[in-house]
Amino acid sequence: MYNLKMTILGLPKIIGCEEFPKSDHGALLVDDIENFINKQYRFKGQQVIEAFEMAATHTLFLDGKRINPSTFGKYLSRASVGQVLTAYKEAKRDTNARPSGYNFNQLPEHQKELLSPEDAWDLMLTFIKKDKGLPFCGPYVGVYNYLIKNGLIRPVKKVASVGFGANMESPQRRSVEEYLLRNIINSQKTKSA
Repeated sequence: MYNLKMTILGLPKIIGCEEFPKSDHGALLVDDIENFINKQYRFKGQQVIEAFEMAATHTLFLDGKRINPSTFGKYLSRASVGQVLTAYKEAKRDTNARPSGYNFNQLPEHQKELLSPEDAWDLMLTFIKKDKGLPFCGPYVGVYNYLIKNGLIRPVKKVASVGFGANMESPQRRSVEEYLLRNIINSQKTKSA
């Protein structure tokens, strides 16, 4: 078991609770919280500190509600520690589960300008080179506009889409994929053979 006593003794300062009493009751409370963390979470001291710092900056949520350390009471308890660490564990799980790649909603605010068709083309070529094939998610609309603008493909009739799945199988995307397979990907395979 990992010894968290020193870390636990510093947690009240992070979130504004009173320090643990310098008595047998305070020592029992610290021991109880340490055993609870070791048994239920198995976090290292740095993870516990990070969780409490996130709670202090009001960036942790549990069941859709922001963790508010001012509601913890006079001293830290097993319940308040559990609330913070569970929210931290969920925040880390959500962060690690996010897909990487081109996703407009994940771009920083300063990058949310629409890509020009030329930028979309360059980005698509980068993805193809990296993935050695068509990317699952990419700037297909921008590439379609680039190919039309440069007379490399003919416009296709747009189909009204309903939801995400329809966009993944649109005639525009199929037209772009066919062009890329025929003129970029297959030609790269031929050159390397």
